[in-house]
Amino acid sequence: MLAGSVAGYPVAASPGSGFCSAAALLARVRAASGGASWNPVGEVVASGPAVSSGLRGVGETRYDVRGGRYAVRLSLPVAGASVEVFDGRTVWSRDISGGVHPYDSWYPRARAITESYIARRGYLDPSTTAILSCAAPSSGAKGGVSLVRIQPPGGIPAVLSIDKESSLISTIAIRTPTSTDVTTFGDYRMVSGLALPFSISSGTVFEPADGYKIDVRRYQVLRRSASADFKKPTALDNARMLDNASSTVVPLTLEGYQLLVWASINGRSPMPFILDTGGHAILDAVAARTLGLGGVGAGVSGGAGAGTIALQYTRVANVRIGNAELTDQPFLIIPYPYSFYERGQRVPLAGILGLEWFERYAIRVDYTRRLLTLTSLRNFSYRGRGAAVPIRFQEDMPLARAAADGRAGSFGVDTGNAGMVILYGDFLRNSGLLAKYAKGDVVHGQGTGGSNTGQKQTLSSFAIGDRDIKNLKADFTQMKTGAFSSWTEAGDLGLTVLSRFIPTFDYKARVLYLDPALHPLAFPPNRSGLGFDKNEPAYFEVVSVRKNSPAAAMGIVVGDRISTVNGERAEELSSADLLKLVTARAGTVLHLIVRHGTTSRSVELRLR
Repeated sequence: MLAGSVAGYPVAASPGSGFCSAAALLARVRAASGGASWNPVGEVVASGPAVSSGLRGVGETRYDVRGGRYAVRLSLPVAGASVEVFDGRTVWSRDISGGVHPYDSWYPRARAITESYIARRGYLDPSTTAILSCAAPSSGAKGGVSLVRIQPPGGIPAVLSIDKESSLISTIAIRTPTSTDVTTFGDYRMVSGLALPFSISSGTVFEPADGYKIDVRRYQVLRRSASADFKKPTALDNARMLDNASSTVVPLTLEGYQLLVWASINGRSPMPFILDTGGHAILDAVAARTLGLGGVGAGVSGGAGAGTIALQYTRVANVRIGNAELTDQPFLIIPYPYSFYERGQRVPLAGILGLEWFERYAIRVDYTRRLLTLTSLRNFSYRGRGAAVPIRFQEDMPLARAAADGRAGSFGVDTGNAGMVILYGDFLRNSGLLAKYAKGDVVHGQGTGGSNTGQKQTLSSFAIGDRDIKNLKADFTQMKTGAFSSWTEAGDLGLTVLSRFIPTFDYKARVLYLDPALHPLAFPPNRSGLGFDKNEPAYFEVVSVRKNSPAAAMGIVVGDRISTVNGERAEELSSADLLKLVTARAGTVLHLIVRHGTTSRSVELRLR
């Protein structure tokens, strides 16, 4: 609610303390940063050496001071070049693989309004229509700064940290779906009558090492902005179909319910990868060593886990799935734990493939027949009769509208999700679903960055496209960090929803086509009551035991380790193998050797 103005700026009332001084602070920022010298400026370009994830390259920022368009470009050795551009209507991203897609869901569109407002220095305009207020410093905030919260119409809030001595902006913080982005400015110098920062860095609170820092060596202060500087990036021409094929069909595997596809790197024998709409080209460190690929850099990555994990970069000449090929591709190398890549006596899991393929190929997943079809998006035309569901992007995961028990929201469409639909905390609370359902059994999961937890529930209905799925199992999570803590999404849907269809992903048209599966997959329950991980070759570790289950009845507890199953040593079995055994028919007896502390015992576990 507006309460008045100071120096022409609208301000909000601060209960019990009179008018907020935000307007006066911004008036001082205007004077200190150049005042009227900004009036003839059309575009400001900053360029210089850049550092990101331990890699040293070059960076450039461009801001259309009148129109609010902006562009940030980074070029790094091995990792490659990335671009984010707001063309005045849409935010476009060209990721390091060279593919291009928009950020066009509601959050990036609202954020673009705020970023555009900042780009044109709207906060320096006394006639601004943004709501301004003072923000209370957090307990971790540094002294010597004043905080001003700005929110332009239709945008999301940003908090400006203003140095009390210089009256110049030191940081700008904007809340993200799972963290907070903080851009830091320093080493201000005068250029053409303007005070401009020669040190610019940006990162998130959750993943600070994953940002960038530019040491500006040159500023260009232009009277006019060039539209060419803010146009949609052009995708690199680094995808092709071999043997003049129009499409390629390759086998899929569902292993432990995880969707795997085989890909060849640099002409080597094909290796198994998770096919993940929300993932990037990732090699596990073990697979990278097998391929003779070394890594450079020192970044971090987060995901469905509660924390982060280290990463480096490498580059490959080509990667192939069937007759589909990508050339000159960067890969992340991530030292995943043993539980990620173990497959018993089979070839270890090599990593993840994702966005770089979906940006270039229409991808059809036939879960029932275990077939994957890739068709170049240059000549793809959908010819089925499935429901056409629009998809949008917040970052790299496609989002689709769906409804849980009639409560609609945006859900990540996640082929890397090998289990139940997951509902996030904010959506659960705001929709009333958390209060509707009683406490359920604990669900343990794993993702990049560590473990995640939730409670198992059964939704009355889950609707997507033209299908209403009854009595669908769901994971109600209350994660505070990681991808599952998002406040902008309702949740994440994967195998148990997607396998009821033959989905086709068309990122070019931004549509998910859902053809009904004639014989949907069945997912028998875990009849043992055991939740387990395999964190080392010799044992399965018990991480949960369901109450009143066969495992509980046999005295198995969390922390116990299973060394033998039906006479086979754990070294010979994968987690997927054990999952297949505990989901067998009721009445099946499993013969286990269970280690508790320093003692071992034999257990006959009869499945219910």
